[in-house]
Amino acid sequence: MTADPEIGRLLLEEIHRHAAALAEDASEDAQRRAIHALKGSAGIAGERALFESLARIERRLVDGDATALADARGVVSIAGEALAAGRSIPAPAWPEPPWDLRGRPVPSDKRARYAAEMTDRLARVDELLEGELPEARAIAGIFREVHAMKAAALAAGDDATAWFCHGLEDRARDASRSDVEARRAIAEIARWRGLLGELVAAPDRAVEVLRRLAQSARTSSLPPPSFGAFDRGARSSSLPPPSFGAPEPPPHSAPEPSLDPRADRRSGETLRVSTAALDRLLDRVRSLERAESAIAAAGRELGVLATRARRVRSALAETRSLHDAVPLRASRLRKATAAVAALSDALEAEAATLLGAAELSRFEAASAHADIALMRTTTVSTLFDRVVSAASAQARRLGRDVRILARGGETLIDRRVAEGLFDPLLQLVQNAIVHGIEPETTRAYLGKPLAGRVEISAEQRGASLRIVVRDDGAGVDGERVRSRAVSRGAIAPARAVTADQKALLALLFVPGFSLRENVDLLAGRGLGLGLVRESVRRLGGTVRLASRPSEGLTATLDVPLERGLVRVLWVRAGEAVYAIPARLVRRVAFGADLSNTLAFPLAACVRGLGALETGEALGDVDGPTFLLELDPGREDEPSFFVSVTSVGEIEEVSLHAAPPLVALAGPYNGAIVRGDAVRLCLDVHALAELVYLVQGRRVP
Repeated sequence: MTADPEIGRLLLEEIHRHAAALAEDASEDAQRRAIHALKGSAGIAGERALFESLARIERRLVDGDATALADARGVVSIAGEALAAGRSIPAPAWPEPPWDLRGRPVPSDKRARYAAEMTDRLARVDELLEGELPEARAIAGIFREVHAMKAAALAAGDDATAWFCHGLEDRARDASRSDVEARRAIAEIARWRGLLGELVAAPDRAVEVLRRLAQSARTSSLPPPSFGAFDRGARSSSLPPPSFGAPEPPPHSAPEPSLDPRADRRSGETLRVSTAALDRLLDRVRSLERAESAIAAAGRELGVLATRARRVRSALAETRSLHDAVPLRASRLRKATAAVAALSDALEAEAATLLGAAELSRFEAASAHADIALMRTTTVSTLFDRVVSAASAQARRLGRDVRILARGGETLIDRRVAEGLFDPLLQLVQNAIVHGIEPETTRAYLGKPLAGRVEISAEQRGASLRIVVRDDGAGVDGERVRSRAVSRGAIAPARAVTADQKALLALLFVPGFSLRENVDLLAGRGLGLGLVRESVRRLGGTVRLASRPSEGLTATLDVPLERGLVRVLWVRAGEAVYAIPARLVRRVAFGADLSNTLAFPLAACVRGLGALETGEALGDVDGPTFLLELDPGREDEPSFFVSVTSVGEIEEVSLHAAPPLVALAGPYNGAIVRGDAVRLCLDVHALAELVYLVQGRRVP
């Protein structure tokens, strides 16, 4: 039975009450309403297995699956038999598929894009499985990829892959507690990697393989898997099982064709080029631009030498007039004057040639740069269309009436930034649908339109892109966040009393923190917003929340428009040279001009909190220094100052991902290759958090 026998009895009564509506001769609308009602009753009763099965069946009905109604009768019949016998509703343990789970092909209009996305994510899983990262970091990366695959599968209607990823996600999440568990989880995920790829390519065949594996592992004394094994020792209920007839076994259909992303590609139309190849090509263009600068500088230097040679020629001409009386000296001076004149003419001609070559190189490099940038550029509408399509499909499956509107789709964006924003943006819209938009009855009582509204907008702000996700739902109850955070240990009680709305909303990003009581395939784990923040930070951006009760939640994302290509300011801190994103540098001043300003030596910031907490990091620094006022990139956070030894030029560079071990060693968000040397770009957001922490301890 359920945890409470009385609740189990009431659920069985609900099943009997809807038995007539679920009969084969009942209308399809009546059966749909009965399934929806029983799903809600199962959720209230805490019967997660029955709830999730009926939820999957509802999604199949929305997608037009004609076999879903028969499966619903079978699932409810098995649940009713268990409840009538006083047993718990059976649920097979992962990786045995639930009885109702069917491997269905992705709709043809989504197939190519879905296959390409899943192929890319599987490739990243392979890299993490085969790489040399520490186990904890590898399993964290695998968790992110599997979580994103689950979201993509749900959006595409691939319930089988979503269910399987849900199980892998549990193992990856639980493995973060120790290295031993991480190694064990990596080995298990590597074991299932092939089947995960088969689920994407041929879901029906993969589900059948899982069922056969479960049957071979089951002892002969137990019945064959349907909804799961029964508990034969529980006491019986006074109500008989519902009469739907014996459920039929899952149908065996022929395997669907493989979702090969190359299958729909027509020859000669497109050529798929990796972003890494484009990055290398752009680096070479950058090398040409640097060579052009060197050529131009050489041409200008030759021009200066030509001018000096002309001056020498003029001086020689004046000196020759003084020595005309001495024929030998006059002859030598005439030859020297002629030689200097020829040299000045040659230098001037060579200077003109070099400057012309430099101008041509500059034009060609700029054209190549523009062409490569165009290949990497798309409009925000391509991102928004994917998000709206996936989120709308989810809203339909959940039976929610939600209007998703998009504005600013004409804004240009780097394709890699668009790809990196898909997961966090979809997560935010899904959160609005699952958590934010109230039921229709509640909206009617509050005087709101029955249909919920989610709006996503984009606008360019300088070199940054701002995306806002806003819904008109219930918003976030700050007091509920406060009490739940204290009960979950996410914040100290004394700190919770003084925490303002901003601090409370920041708790929603803490992994494992959720306001939802029940956990299901879509929500309740407290993982979504944490992954949103991490994904946005990987793009060099920020995310913040704002909310008012009953007025909805607003999430604002600020990211650089172009990933990889940034303008940086070169600085020297002690013996090291670093790059700082130029857009986050408000001003540069000589240290003596701001002698009373609290500044943190950049060298100490890079070394970490321990170096800053010694006290030597604060106040004036001996010797001439420069102060940089840095902008943390958030409107609600103040700027701060760091001191450096010297300041160099501003340069546009290609920013590469920093190696994992390097990223762990300091506040770095990328690496820049300059010839044979590698320079690191500093993460101003990480520096800001470090400085704020020290200021909070040391500044009144």
